[in-house]
Amino acid sequence: MAASKLSWAIPGQNSPWILRGWRNVWIGVALALLALTFVPGVAHAQEGTARHKLWSKLGHSHWIAQGSGTRILYVIFDPNCPYCHVLIDELQSQIQPLHLQVRYILVGFLAPSSSGKAAYILQAKDPLAAILENEKKFNMAHFGGVPETLGDEKTDKILEGNLALLNKAGKQLVPTMIYREEDGSLQIVQGALNSSNLRDALKEIPLHPKALPGK
Repeated sequence: MAASKLSWAIPGQNSPWILRGWRNVWIGVALALLALTFVPGVAHAQEGTARHKLWSKLGHSHWIAQGSGTRILYVIFDPNCPYCHVLIDELQSQIQPLHLQVRYILVGFLAPSSSGKAAYILQAKDPLAAILENEKKFNMAHFGGVPETLGDEKTDKILEGNLALLNKAGKQLVPTMIYREEDGSLQIVQGALNSSNLRDALKEIPLHPKALPGK
């Protein structure tokens, strides 16, 4: 079983940060406060039955894939999350060379417009293109770059299920990355990794994953 790891990201030095699940808060003020501190990104391994259940639930959840590699990485994100934006942007250059398949799982809880933007992405004809549009147009005035739309019953159910998954993974933090290592251990990274540590983490994902022990 892989040991838990702790990585530090320094805001303001080209690294993502952690965004805690604050609702109805002036996020700009929060960012300014966070910029004054060191913010950790924490990874921990889930063991036993819990990891089997979580990995299975992830596989059966509503995810949007980018890349066709054999290294599977789940990313739970909110369309208004600036730290998620930095992570998604950094992943773009890693997908092809590291043979990644990134599976995006949307939640919408950080800001009043989050659920509407998540609904827009989920209901788009090309959800991956909508994610990339959101990131391309992302700005610190309005955050996620896609418009809001009213979610239908199916979309609301997806977002509710995705948020439940995030809570099962640990705390209600975004971004959250989940992947399996060579020995089958399930690693959950909630928060920020700097560019170097992110690449190291991605390399831990096996090219040819084995079945989880006991399956």
